[in-house]
Amino acid sequence: MMIAAFARESRLSVDAVRLYVRRGLLHPEVGTKGGSRPYQIFSALDLEKARIIRAGQALGLSLKEIGAFISKRAFDGEEDDVVISFLAEQRDRLTGRISELEKLVSFVDAKIAWLRNPSVGPSPPYPQ
Repeated sequence: MMIAAFARESRLSVDAVRLYVRRGLLHPEVGTKGGSRPYQIFSALDLEKARIIRAGQALGLSLKEIGAFISKRAFDGEEDDVVISFLAEQRDRLTGRISELEKLVSFVDAKIAWLRNPSVGPSPPYPQ
């Protein structure tokens, strides 16, 4: 598929797709037409990589980290020990972020309650 269709299908902007191609995260085939700007033709494999990029960004990974993950992955349906270890690390990282966010939500709730009724005592302390 061409870049515009690929961008729609992957839910990325055309500019983001071009950035990921420049960074070596996506490797479209180059069509023979197009003159000085040949067509880029994206495959189903590129679409799978785009989904991994989006998921990695949602996890808070850098493009460098996402690229390392993509290069480790075989893309043949088999996950090896390296990929499993990588995903387990990301799960642990997310669990830590969840814990931090829960503390922040508790603080915000306590702060709202205090702002509504400051006569109940001192302002709640910021989470550590």
